[in-house]
Amino acid sequence: MLRIATAQFYQQGAKAMNGGQMALAKVQQQMATGQRILANADDPVGSARLLSLKDELGRYDQYQRNIDVASGRMSLEESTLGDAGELLQRTRELTIQANNAPLNDNDRRDIAKEIRQIHSQMFSLANTKDGDGEYLFSGFQSRSQPFVLDANNQAIYQGDQGQRLVKAGPTLDVPVSDSGDEVFRGALNGNGSFRVTATATNTGNGSIAVGSVTDPTAFAGHSYSIAFTSATTFDVTDTTTGTAVLSNQSYKDEGSIQFAGLQTAVSGSPAAGDTFTIQPATRQDFFKTLDDLATALETSGGTPAKGAQLNQALANGLAALDQGLEHLTGVRAKAGSRLKALEEQTTVNGDFATHLQQTINDVGGLDYAEAATRLSQETFTLQVAQQSFVRIQSLSLFNYMR
Repeated sequence: MLRIATAQFYQQGAKAMNGGQMALAKVQQQMATGQRILANADDPVGSARLLSLKDELGRYDQYQRNIDVASGRMSLEESTLGDAGELLQRTRELTIQANNAPLNDNDRRDIAKEIRQIHSQMFSLANTKDGDGEYLFSGFQSRSQPFVLDANNQAIYQGDQGQRLVKAGPTLDVPVSDSGDEVFRGALNGNGSFRVTATATNTGNGSIAVGSVTDPTAFAGHSYSIAFTSATTFDVTDTTTGTAVLSNQSYKDEGSIQFAGLQTAVSGSPAAGDTFTIQPATRQDFFKTLDDLATALETSGGTPAKGAQLNQALANGLAALDQGLEHLTGVRAKAGSRLKALEEQTTVNGDFATHLQQTINDVGGLDYAEAATRLSQETFTLQVAQQSFVRIQSLSLFNYMR
């Protein structure tokens, strides 16, 4: 008969009880965490898949954090652009008031003061900061103030043309900024195709209309000069090529002047030697538009010639304001579409993150019904092992001799 030593008996009993306690503790930990896989050894294949799934879920969490930051920044930009549009609209109203009403010099200077104030407000908007203290409109130079004023009150842009992007999804990078150069300096002057000016030395009281392009196929974008050879006749010269376009044309007040795919008109009473120019439209920042209007209104219109210069400045300023408003509308539309894209991507990311979480639960999640059964089994097994150990431990030779 095989004889089991007392030491071996204790070792085997302790081993059985320790094993039962470990198995029971594992089930209890699984139930406490809700996870079936507590260590790689529990399911090497499942553990590797879980790691991959959790990494991917972490990336989607980062996408959402990116979207939250970007949405806040884009909302601030859209609000700022709206405020800038309101300032331009108010300036437009003031310009129309100054152009239509019978105002004296003091009245015009009062309007100029308000436009100067609008200039300061626009400058402040152009240097807006977000909640992190970064400038909205500096491009990549977000810690540098984008606009400063020189000694002539002209705005100087110190940022760059960079447009910051955020990764909102696996294949979606969304711009979350617009450079100040694009926003505040991107509008064209004139009618958007060409601009008109009256020469400052004109002695008559004529002014030239902003005009429009009538035939885009014939419009070459050249510069032209309308020169009055007398109070009733004028010539048109293509100053880009140096060739005559129209010669000895009869002047009619506000009569249409058409050539090279464009049309304009001169009104008032030009004098012999007066000239008007037509040039391709160029970019003009909002600050120059506001400053030019204020300067024109601050200048006395005491003579017919000066009055004509004022009317010309107001007409050109009004055209520049219209172009600025149209430009801002376009920038706001782009910002709004990016915000919408972020909102839509939030839904897409949320749906996929939910799918990932469900897959993680399927791979590593605990079946509580099965775990409860194992808990009962392991508890019962441990109790049997403990009771058996106690009963056998209490046996001795004297028990059999009784």
